[in-house]
Amino acid sequence: MAQPHTSDIVLSLTGRDKGLLMLAVAEEGDYLLLANSRARRAERPKRKRRKHVSYQGPCDARTQRKLLETGRLTNSDIRKALALWTGDENAN
Repeated sequence: MAQPHTSDIVLSLTGRDKGLLMLAVAEEGDYLLLANSRARRAERPKRKRRKHVSYQGPCDARTQRKLLETGRLTNSDIRKALALWTGDENAN
């Protein structure tokens, strides 16, 4: 199984956010900082152990490039990346 890294889309396996798709916005050792722009905003990402998430795949190239170059994303960027992943381009 692939280990998730910054800019990957993951599925939460435990906790209150179980079953939610989230975007890994940063890494801290064995932890990922996750945001989905709704329950968890970009300003206060959730700190979660890698073993408590399931790797789903990489986000789109534009979002990945912006995150790796600037080190941060807006909530709108996160929503768009997750919408592209799920195939729901009409989600705001």
